[in-house]
Amino acid sequence: MLSPDSQQMLSRFQAERQQLEAQVTQANPDTQQLQVNFLKLQQRFQQQILPLRDNSLSVAAQTQLQAYQTEMNRLMRLLAVDISFLQTVRQSIKQQQRQAQIQQRLGSLGQFCEALLTGHSSRDGG
Repeated sequence: MLSPDSQQMLSRFQAERQQLEAQVTQANPDTQQLQVNFLKLQQRFQQQILPLRDNSLSVAAQTQLQAYQTEMNRLMRLLAVDISFLQTVRQSIKQQQRQAQIQQRLGSLGQFCEALLTGHSSRDGG
């Protein structure tokens, strides 16, 4: 179980992620605002979630935390590319495909957050 401070940081990150996900599900999202909101989420991730360490955890739990952080970092990098591409898309079908991809990645990111918030053992890392 993570410390209360760590849980609070993850909860704030999760709330911002949910707001971004809601914005992406709109029919024609404001891609400029989406980019701004993503950059805020990315900054929070890099400053608060990625460096997160909890020495009160067992070695196995610390290893699991690091594995989740690595996967979350990968998803954040992919999201940055997806959102950049979304801004340049002109065809409606391509926009919908890109939005679906972003939603899927944000959903995966949310699953990792939930697993960390509820205790790492609830997920197998995949």
